[in-house]
Amino acid sequence: MNQMRFFKKKQIKNENNFDNFPPIGGLMVSKMVVDQNMKPRFLFREKRTRPEDSGWRIFTGFESEEYNDNPDNIGIYNPSTILNIDPSLKDILLKGVGSVYERIKDDSDWYKVTDFDLEDDFITTHALTENWTLEINNLFERSIEKDETLYYTTGDKSIRLIIWNSEKNKEQLYEEYKQETDNRDETKSKTLDKFEFSDNEISRIGYLIQEHDEHRTYHVLFGFSIIDKEVLQAAFYFDEKEDLDWAIDTWKNIKLKE
Repeated sequence: MNQMRFFKKKQIKNENNFDNFPPIGGLMVSKMVVDQNMKPRFLFREKRTRPEDSGWRIFTGFESEEYNDNPDNIGIYNPSTILNIDPSLKDILLKGVGSVYERIKDDSDWYKVTDFDLEDDFITTHALTENWTLEINNLFERSIEKDETLYYTTGDKSIRLIIWNSEKNKEQLYEEYKQETDNRDETKSKTLDKFEFSDNEISRIGYLIQEHDEHRTYHVLFGFSIIDKEVLQAAFYFDEKEDLDWAIDTWKNIKLKE
């Protein structure tokens, strides 16, 4: 006699389980979203006020100025709480500081807002060393990592800077780094493009590749700014293809002190 086999209960995958969403920090959200279960229609990400703050400010669009001025009407929530109310924010919440999004209806597409003024959105000049300066948007957070790499980030755009000293002059260093760029090992990442923006003061050569991690695929522009006895190596990380212009412009804004 054959043994009867019971059907195993199928595990239903919960597509809207956001417990493993990347730890971006807390969201400041209108209580209309959480208490009244209203879908957000406007949000922006400003420079965070403390390490545990994501910088995101999220609203339904129906709040009055008086409502927003009352701190009791704003709560701080984990991303998973808000994503369970509105899963359409999943990709947007990974966008960087300076991002602003809006939609007309609860079920309409989100679109990027470009004319909303953020308090910290202006260009500033940072002294990197006795020789080098960098013009960069103040929305970028700056830190020095354990390996003494200087790091700037908005979340979806980042820069790593390190300076190498040498006994060689500019022409010798240029030839050395050009050879390395032209003959780099492409088994892990293919060279997508090469760049040169040299002038009388600084030799600039670089290349573009694509990398990925568990969350996303992104681009990296490696740029070398060369003078006598020094190479400033910059790596520009960005998610969106159109941000290549940002990377190139920022690279060109690494300058010698006047």
